Amino acid sequence: MTEIFNRMIQENITPNSYYVLHSIKENTVPKNFVNKELECRRLQTEGWLTEDLQLTSKSIIFIEELNGFFTRTSKKVSKDLMGADFSQKIQEYLDIFPNRKLSSGRYAKTNPKNLESAFKWFFNTYDYSWDLILEATEKYVGDYAMKNYDFMRTSQYFIRKQAIDKSFESELANYCELIRTEPDVDDIYFKEDVV
Repeated sequence: MTEIFNRMIQENITPNSYYVLHSIKENTVPKNFVNKELECRRLQTEGWLTEDLQLTSKSIIFIEELNGFFTRTSKKVSKDLMGADFSQKIQEYLDIFPNRKLSSGRYAKTNPKNLESAFKWFFNTYDYSWDLILEATEKYVGDYAMKNYDFMRTSQYFIRKQAIDKSFESELANYCELIRTEPDVDDIYFKEDVV
């Protein structure tokens, strides 16, 4: 963030002025707390806007440069959220799933890049360690192995699946919580003998 403000200072542009530039680029109207007329006059005087309030090439280049800071920041988020060895952990997670097609017609294993995105959401939403995640995943896959993997979710849907109401649910979080609260409880299976 400091880099962004330093660039704005170098270009002699205020956050409000940048907000107006960004609003023009996105075809939105700035909120009332910004004096649009004052900012537009200032931006026109300094060559950021044309007379008819269009972005100049100087402003387009500057906006793209600042957007680049946000793109780089989002790449750092994976390591910050999931730890430096997140790629290795994702592969360990993936290795727990069987290498086969499920009854849904989808393969149990999903591309690691898709899993990275799902795990970003998971780590933003929940507070579980990789050890607990891997243990919960082993339990989940083990439970479904006894049922020939019928109705098991894919490695991606186990982390995050969108519900009908557009919210997200996580079966992984449910299993993590189950292990966290009752780590020594084994499932008891009852069979009914038909004579």
